[in-house]
Amino acid sequence: MPRIASIVVHCRDPYRLAPFWSVATGLPMVDEDKAKVDSRSLAPGEAVLLRDPTGRTPEVWIAPVDDTLTPPGRVHLDIACEPGDEETILSAGATVVRRMPKWTVLADPEGNQFCVLSAAH
Repeated sequence: MPRIASIVVHCRDPYRLAPFWSVATGLPMVDEDKAKVDSRSLAPGEAVLLRDPTGRTPEVWIAPVDDTLTPPGRVHLDIACEPGDEETILSAGATVVRRMPKWTVLADPEGNQFCVLSAAH
């Protein structure tokens, strides 16, 4: 059965948004990403991961993008799928936007984008 694996928040300034979302969600930044935020040393386009150490809640990625005002929007879901789940989601009306090595970007019937990835990911 598909499950939410992570939530991605698109932003212009991850140095500002990662600490904010860490407080707002109660999820700490992973140590490596916190060090990069603190030293302002993220690589261009590098996302920051907020993760529940107990693994009980979905991860939150703070991902920089050039333009957050146009589709695909500011927030999207990553859905962890078992074999066959992607086909079920496509049968329900999703369309493939693009295939990546580790995930596939789909769009719902109104064009809202989300990613599906292996549940083992």
